[in-house]
Amino acid sequence: MILDAHCHLGCSPQFRCPDASVETILKVMDRLGIERAVCAHQAMLYGEWELGFRESVEAHEKSGGRLLLYTVFDPTQPQSLSLVERCLDTRGFVGIKIHPSIHGCFADDDRYEIVWQLAARRNVPILTHSWDISEQNPAQKFSFPDRFERYAASYPDVALILGHAGGRYRGHIAAASLAKRHANVFVDLSGDCYCLGLVEYLVAQIGSEKVLFGSDLTWIDPRTQLGMVLDADIPAGAKENILYLNAKRVFSGSL
Repeated sequence: MILDAHCHLGCSPQFRCPDASVETILKVMDRLGIERAVCAHQAMLYGEWELGFRESVEAHEKSGGRLLLYTVFDPTQPQSLSLVERCLDTRGFVGIKIHPSIHGCFADDDRYEIVWQLAARRNVPILTHSWDISEQNPAQKFSFPDRFERYAASYPDVALILGHAGGRYRGHIAAASLAKRHANVFVDLSGDCYCLGLVEYLVAQIGSEKVLFGSDLTWIDPRTQLGMVLDADIPAGAKENILYLNAKRVFSGSL
């Protein structure tokens, strides 16, 4: 069985997405043996919250529960926390997504405190975008892995998943370092992160128990990340952790 901890619903203004239908997502999952996936709706990330909420609930129902859901917290919007709570009271929502780079708010900003408090009360994980800083993409300064130290340390009972495992070379190193220092920090393999030996490096640094399979579907073809895991020079038990067991633990049986 394979569990995908990082997927998307809907379309993004930043990426080409020719077919984001639930039917196609399920067909792709069936072809690859992915039993369940946890998805964040693009509309929620970009401020169209009601549209994202409605289509997320419809996707969960249409999939027979195979597509589970992240709600999205935007620290720059005063009403965002109440919207997150509304989602967590709705069947199918099992985690919270934050994206400091899209929302232009450093991950250690005071405005994130309330969502970490909520995650601790509700016992749900937080998935975040994490990435390396570059001159070509300066907005990634908001999401560099070191920025998550404050809240990871302050809320040790909240599981934090660093999406993309830091994104690029220095980000990967920083993400592994943070996960090594904090028992509640995990990484996922989603995104166009195709470094040779990345899976082996992460397993060597932090153990296979802290690495989750994520595809970034529908932005990315899941075969790329799945192939990275299946072809990695790691034991079969480590692959089982990455593809299934870790997500089951992090989501406390919701998957």
